[in-house]
Amino acid sequence: MPDATTESRHPIVRVELARAIEMFEQPTVELGSSIGGYSPGIERCITELTAHPDRGTPPRFEVALPAEEIADGLAERMTVTLRRVCEERIRHNDCTQVATVRAGFRSFAIGLPVTMLGLAITAGATKIGDIDDAVRAVVDILGWVLAWVGLWYPFDKILFYPLDAARENRVLAALRDAEVRIVPLE
Repeated sequence: MPDATTESRHPIVRVELARAIEMFEQPTVELGSSIGGYSPGIERCITELTAHPDRGTPPRFEVALPAEEIADGLAERMTVTLRRVCEERIRHNDCTQVATVRAGFRSFAIGLPVTMLGLAITAGATKIGDIDDAVRAVVDILGWVLAWVGLWYPFDKILFYPLDAARENRVLAALRDAEVRIVPLE
């Protein structure tokens, strides 16, 4: 499990793996083993950095492995792969953000007519004659709810949905620039 602590100027994200490849692939769970996890190490690191953001210096990334898994040049290979994966996910998130905003604008095609219907119902409620005030209030509220729902989804999709991808991109950029150290598992 990742462990974020602070040492001098760099936050430290530590992930313990049974094998180096589990950093990027779904690990195989071995019954009775106290090493490793249930999700790829990079996912655990992203979660840890998202939960404990540090907008200062890039984190130092520690991968703890059993001694037999550590080989010469592993830290460099891990760094290159980590950067490539982070860059790919950043590009994916950028495309997802653009597609989400575009979908939000397209959803106005349904949202605006629903809003207009709701406003028409609300306007019509004021002209209802010979009906008790409770029914008029229900019709009025129904109209306002329809007007709100018609605009809520498109604006939500345009303004708030893309924020998750932007937040993950900040974490991925920090992880991409992180110093990677391979340490033996205790």
